Amino acid sequence: MALGRRVPLEKEILIIRLSSIGDVLHCTPVARSLKLNWPGCRITWLVSAASADVIRYNPDIDACLVWSRERFEACLRARDFSGAIALWRELKDLFSEKSFYAVLDIHGLFLTGVIARQVKSERRIGMKGTKELNSWFMTETAAPLGGHKIDRYLGVLRKLGIERFDKSMVLVIPEAARKNANNLISAAGRLAVLIPGTTWPAKNWPTVYFAAVAVLLAADFTVVLAGGNAEKEIGDSIVSQVNVPILNLIGRTSLLELAAVLERANVVVTGDTGPLYMAVTLGTPVVAMFGPTHPAVYGPRQGEYAILEAGLPCSYCHKLRCPQGDNQCMKKVKPEEVAAAVYRLTGIKERKEQDGVVGDFRKRIPRPLS
Repeated sequence: MALGRRVPLEKEILIIRLSSIGDVLHCTPVARSLKLNWPGCRITWLVSAASADVIRYNPDIDACLVWSRERFEACLRARDFSGAIALWRELKDLFSEKSFYAVLDIHGLFLTGVIARQVKSERRIGMKGTKELNSWFMTETAAPLGGHKIDRYLGVLRKLGIERFDKSMVLVIPEAARKNANNLISAAGRLAVLIPGTTWPAKNWPTVYFAAVAVLLAADFTVVLAGGNAEKEIGDSIVSQVNVPILNLIGRTSLLELAAVLERANVVVTGDTGPLYMAVTLGTPVVAMFGPTHPAVYGPRQGEYAILEAGLPCSYCHKLRCPQGDNQCMKKVKPEEVAAAVYRLTGIKERKEQDGVVGDFRKRIPRPLS
């Protein structure tokens, strides 16, 4: 009999995965697989404030503990040590009355290792090959099931004797968020949602390329721009470059309202960023441009998708900023390719003319493209 079947139903498990949105979603199969094997276990998840909403309504998670890693690290950068100490005390208070059968550190940082060490638990299970000396704080480390992030995360469950896995990601949208999103796009028909920003400069596809794609798709889709407040300037730039209608929702939605917009979309066009994985989880077709990160490790694993990449010798550097300084791995993926992938993926036949504009890609793309 597998170890997982002998564990009493009341066993408590703590998952530590603080951020980011995509990685938190990649970790949801861990919670789902735990419930699949141990239906009576209780799962608590420690998550940062910025990513909390993507797991807040997940039925596999019994308790969501929110701690602001962002504020803590901001205090350290500013040398506000009194603020950092206060936040650390808040963290310790979250666990003061709790103990766990096992802590699963699926973040793998020095910080999360220290956090795991504060928790009352005899077992602290981490991932092999982590950086920042995380393994020093673990009682056990686990090899991945495979090369993808989801497989890496699921590997920790083998230390609990679990061998049955559900690799599908989970994102639940509350009805209030869905209603608010529907109010924003109520008059829209067929939707192509463009996500023009990422958190890494090296992963950003050129703004003028997004403008070009908006022009190329406008005859057949309502083009929607979406994202957070940090992308407002990018969105304004795209709108200013084109003479086709665009619904600009950047900065106008909460995270879960954004998820509801992605859920309504016919297709999402994006780089490697959180909304990509939100769309994939919700079953929306995606066209994704990859460069510094490897799609075999980070890319979609479920639903309908098209991955476009240049495959340069310098691709997959996994650097926040392009070491060459020119982002060629992203620039080599052209708007025509992305638009063609949208039509191919959605099965929609491109309209060749609209209002007297000939449907030739090059004639409808803003300049410059270099």
